[in-house]
Parts: sequence; C-alpha cells; structure tokens
Amino acid sequence: MSGIDDLIHGPDDRWTTATRRAEGIADLGLGRALKRYYTIYLPVGVIPLVAAGTALGIFALGGATTDWPTLLGLGFILAFLGGVIGGLFYNAKKVVPAAKSGRVDVLLSLEDEERKGIRRQILGKSSVDPDHLVVSRAAAVQLRKNLATQLIWMSVLPLVFIPQVIRGAGFLSWLMAAGVLVMVIGSMFGVRDFQRAGSYLDRTAEPAL
Repeated sequence: MSGIDDLIHGPDDRWTTATRRAEGIADLGLGRALKRYYTIYLPVGVIPLVAAGTALGIFALGGATTDWPTLLGLGFILAFLGGVIGGLFYNAKKVVPAAKSGRVDVLLSLEDEERKGIRRQILGKSSVDPDHLVVSRAAAVQLRKNLATQLIWMSVLPLVFIPQVIRGAGFLSWLMAAGVLVMVIGSMFGVRDFQRAGSYLDRTAEPAL
C-alpha cells in the first residue's frame, strides 16, 4: 500500500518520504573498490586463466598447437567462468560493504519529472537544488552502487564473444566483434556516469570543520 500512498500524496509528503529513505545512505569507498577491481583483480585473474585454459587445450590435443583460435577460445572460456565466480565474490565482499545504499530506491515516492530532475543534477546536466540535497546525494550513492555492480559484470561478458572473433568465421565473427564493441562502449558510458555521480558527491559534500 505504501507505493499507492506515495502516488496520492502531495509534493511535501513525497519529498518527506524520500528524505526519510535517504537517511544513513553513504558512499564508503565505491570508487576505490571499482578501481582496485579493474587495475588489480581483473587483469591478475583473467591473464593467468587465459594462459591456463590455452595450456590445457594444448595438453588435451596431445601437444598440437596448429589451431590457435580454438586453443585461445578455451582460455577465454575458462577466464569467463573464473571472472563470473570472482565477480560474485568481489561484489559481495568489496563492493557491497563500500556503500550504505539502503533497501529501497530513495526516488520511489517521487513523480517521473522529479526523478528526472534529480538524475540531471547528479549527472551535471542541471544546477544543484539545495532544498533536496539529502535526497539527491542518496540517489547518487545508489546510482554509483548499481553502476559498480554492472561494470563488474560487463568486464567479463566480452570474454564470451572474443573466441568467435578470434576464429574469424565470416559473418558470425563480425557479429561477435560488434557485440564486444557495444559492450565496451556501454562500459565507457557506465564509467562516465559513475564518475559524474562521484563528482556530484564531492561538490555537494559538507565542508570539513
């Protein structure tokens, strides 16, 4: 019933609800956690697994090394499986504790235009509204938390498509290459929004005494 009540309440009630939900939400180091994953854990995990998978392929084929695309494909598949398991573990142990993000979307009680206005502020597309700073900062934290999780998964998804790209099997290879490109571009936009939300939190932080 709370969702229905949010819709029928007036503007003051909607913002009061959003402010109440924003209490306690804070970024405790999402930027550090994501940077550490991309600069340390991801390369340290993927490169050895690709090498190990390739070596296992050579061993399984009796030492034959004539079909390198297939051998490398096995390596990338092993790296993908390791990346999924490692991503689950890292997200649970490092990303989740790096933010107090609450259980409910702080913008849930607001109308569509109000939500869009908050998101525009967070992404630097409109000026900051000081009257609703608590809500917008909490929304920025939740956005960064969601993007951090998405970026971890998006880092390993290309590993599924790369084997087909390496094989160079006509149209399918080009299709897989296009898929990798789309995911890379999507990751770049995700990183951009993650950084913009972080910059918003820095700009609107209370000055240290």
